Amino acid sequence: MIIQSPSLKLAVTEAPMLFDGPRGLNVLYKMSCWSYRLLRYEAQSSLNALNDPLADHFKTLFISRVDEPLKRFDHSFRVPIEKPDTETSTADAGPDLAATLWEKFCYGLGNRVTIVYPQVPNFPLWPVDSPKPRFDTVADTSVGLLLDPEHCRRTVDRGPSVEDKAASADFRRFWGDKAELRRFKDGTILESLIWDISNTKESVIDLIINHILNQHFNLANENSANCEALAGLLPQQRSSQSDVLEPFSAVTGSFESLCKSIRAMEDLPLQIRQIFAASPELRYASLYAPVAGKQTRPERAIECLIQFEGSTRWPDDLLAVQRTKIAFLLKIADSLSKDKSVSAARLRLEKSKRKLLEQSCLDIKTADGIVFRLKIYHEHEISMLEKALNGRMPCSSPKEEIALAISEHKRKFIQRPTHTQAVTTLSTRFPLLSQTMRLLKKWRDCHLLSSHLADELIELIAIRTFIHPYPWQPPGSLNSAFLRTLSFIAGWDWQSEPLIIDFNSELTAQEIQSIRIRFDAWRKLDPGMNRVAIFTASNIDREGITWTDRRPAKIIASRFTNLARAASELVKKEGLDLKPEALFVPSLLEYDVLIHLKQHDHHLKKSSFKNLQIEAEGDPFDAIYNPRRMFFDELQELYGDDIVFFYNESSISVIAGLWNPQTGPRNWKVGLNYSTMPMTKQDGAEDRVTINKAAVLHDIARLGGDMITKIDQR
Repeated sequence: MIIQSPSLKLAVTEAPMLFDGPRGLNVLYKMSCWSYRLLRYEAQSSLNALNDPLADHFKTLFISRVDEPLKRFDHSFRVPIEKPDTETSTADAGPDLAATLWEKFCYGLGNRVTIVYPQVPNFPLWPVDSPKPRFDTVADTSVGLLLDPEHCRRTVDRGPSVEDKAASADFRRFWGDKAELRRFKDGTILESLIWDISNTKESVIDLIINHILNQHFNLANENSANCEALAGLLPQQRSSQSDVLEPFSAVTGSFESLCKSIRAMEDLPLQIRQIFAASPELRYASLYAPVAGKQTRPERAIECLIQFEGSTRWPDDLLAVQRTKIAFLLKIADSLSKDKSVSAARLRLEKSKRKLLEQSCLDIKTADGIVFRLKIYHEHEISMLEKALNGRMPCSSPKEEIALAISEHKRKFIQRPTHTQAVTTLSTRFPLLSQTMRLLKKWRDCHLLSSHLADELIELIAIRTFIHPYPWQPPGSLNSAFLRTLSFIAGWDWQSEPLIIDFNSELTAQEIQSIRIRFDAWRKLDPGMNRVAIFTASNIDREGITWTDRRPAKIIASRFTNLARAASELVKKEGLDLKPEALFVPSLLEYDVLIHLKQHDHHLKKSSFKNLQIEAEGDPFDAIYNPRRMFFDELQELYGDDIVFFYNESSISVIAGLWNPQTGPRNWKVGLNYSTMPMTKQDGAEDRVTINKAAVLHDIARLGGDMITKIDQR
């Protein structure tokens, strides 16, 4: 750009140019090419934030710091500056190396990156009236990369045609022995590069960086952080894997095969309208992906829903509807028993004290060993429940139970399938979303919050990093996606700010305002946040409490943000020296009770009774039997009012607990629902009682039996 000199002609260069014609000065003469490109990127990110109607981004744009390399860039690594000779100091060699690095990496990485930003270390200042000192300290130049998720995992690069001699020579000169001549399927013969990631943990980006540093700088990239180091922490996911959704190919294929088998049934009383996926495994969001094979032992069944066409033959009584569903499921099980793609199907009656809640389902084990749990969705059931709640339909159940059944029905049969479909679509749109959701769940589980934070809540928080990524743009690597998500959680004031996610950019200003009014109403209705602590709404769920009603509690939400804040501080402190595993190490010092469980196989032991051995060995669904989780559920039901329990769902080796403060010293009265003991004079309150901790822990030890190795009490 030339100011006030339209007739002035300047040579076109890569350097940024803002030329002041009358004064003959390039205002940007100190700015490098890479700095200017980063400036444009940051300006575009700011404009995107200003155009977002969901929130006021003043804090995002003017207060939040965005200069931490691990969050700002998708990949960061160091390049050492060699010790200078007698004529050049380190301070002079740094900018030259930065310019060379920028040129080489821009050419070598191509459209895999959008920004290459080498940053020379700052050297001490010196007085203007003294000569420039020498800085002989060997320093490192850091390089930050912003990746293009669409191209960064490409393993084959096509170079110039063999007929273009000059371009081919330049290509081979740059890549050295790595370049090779190949004939492709379309008949063209081109110079090419093949990046083999089958036998390495490194990503394509890491292989290219290492090759460029070795080829042009004689440097080994020893200090480089792995571009996808966090991906190596995910089960069934190699960091170098090109298709991040590949671990779920088996379960999605098995689900499609099951749907075809069910739709092919001709002896059902009603036609099938739709079969819904309603499980994290079917939206690429579960930490562990089921693997096909007869030896597979999944830890839980994969839920799906079936909806039949409307008919007047459905009963008008709520309990009769439940019995009709059982009849339908038995008929489906009988038909599936003749299908070779299904190895077993068994009706399951779920344990529930409330008659109106869904109690029946059908467990189906496919021939490849994956277990699905099928439930029936009847669209008129919700209207019947609402009529019963309003007194327009006779029902013997109390209104509290009816209201709970309505909430549970909406969550299971309406919101969960809709959420699954939306997340599945986003996972194909953003390739890194699946890994981010899975890694965030691993982080939640490692810090023993599995029972307090719903899967859907974790997924919505991860989705925000991609749909509303401000102050950044959507991440290009798992490292930046995960760390930015933790940064958001750490700075999220959930007490005064709702989380609003717009999946399809379809929320209007009036709808957003309506959601905020609903949030304010909840805060006025429940100022102590005893029922709703975190409010998360979206364009497909505008109520805001579907996944956070009664959990997490306020104290759990505070711990959630405190853990994220501690993790963000560690990232800031360690910088490029960060060890990713350190973010997933839990602290057990804060808990009052630690129940340690045995580490042996969690399935049935061999019984001493012959008939029980035969029954256990012949059960096709023993794979989803998990005594540890059942033990935790039992503890939650029996002692959940006395102790707040914590556990890691993916690896239940210890169950932690905090005594409920309400079980502390109090005046004795009839009807206390926990074991108490009188306080003595030494305690300072002779006429008061407190919970009998020893008796409660003794009952827990007796309930757990051989499953428990020891119980520690603080």
